[in-house]
Amino acid sequence: MAEKSTFSTLRWRTAQWLERRWWRNYLKGKSPEEYLADKRAYWARTLAELKWQPVAGRRVIDAGCGPAGIFIHLHDKEVVSALDPLLDKYETDLPVFNRADYPSVNFLHQPLEASLPEGETFDAIYCFNAINHVADWGLALDALTALAAPGAKMIMTSDVHRHGWLMPIFKALPGDALHPQQHDARAYREALEQRGWVVERELVLRTEAIFEYRGWVCTADFSRRP
Repeated sequence: MAEKSTFSTLRWRTAQWLERRWWRNYLKGKSPEEYLADKRAYWARTLAELKWQPVAGRRVIDAGCGPAGIFIHLHDKEVVSALDPLLDKYETDLPVFNRADYPSVNFLHQPLEASLPEGETFDAIYCFNAINHVADWGLALDALTALAAPGAKMIMTSDVHRHGWLMPIFKALPGDALHPQQHDARAYREALEQRGWVVERELVLRTEAIFEYRGWVCTADFSRRP
C-alpha cells in the first residue's frame, strides 16, 4: 500500500510540474486579452451545449479552476469560489491570471482532495477537466460530494478512455503523464451514483483517437446512496 501511495504521489507531482510547463508553452506569444476573450466565449458555448443556466447570486465553486477556469465567465453572475493547488504558480508564471482582476472570487490555493471549513457547501459545483489531474481519484470525488448542499447541481467533465485494452497500459507506463487518473465513462458514472449523484445528462463533447471528452450534469440526492 505504501508503495502504491508513493507512486501515486510522485505521478501527481510530475503531472503538476508538467501542467505548469504546458501552460507556459501554450500561452507563449498569445495576447492575454485575446486569449481570455476567447476563453469566456468558450465557456458560454460549453454551458449552452450542456443546457446549463447560471443563477444570479447562487453560491458555486470552480473546482480545479486552472488559470482561466469558468470563474472568468461567472464571477459577475454567481458567487464564486475557485480552487486549485497551482494558483500561486499560475499567478507567477502566466500573464493571463491575476487574482486582483476578480475581486469578488474567493480563491482557494489547495488540492481538490483537501477539506474546506466544516459545513461549507455550495449550490452548484463546476469541475471541468480537473478530476483526472488529482492524486487520489476516490478521495477527490468524496471531497466534491462533501461540498454539495442538498439538491446541488454539478457539471463534471473529463477525458475518458475509449478502448478498454489501452487503459491498463496508460495506468502503468504512464502514457498520459499530464493526467494521473485513467478511467472509462462507466467508472465515472458508477462512482458518481455510488456517492448519491443522479446523472441527468451525459454528453460526448469531443472525440479523439484514444479518449473522449465527456460531460456529466448531475444533481445531489443523497437519499439514493447505497
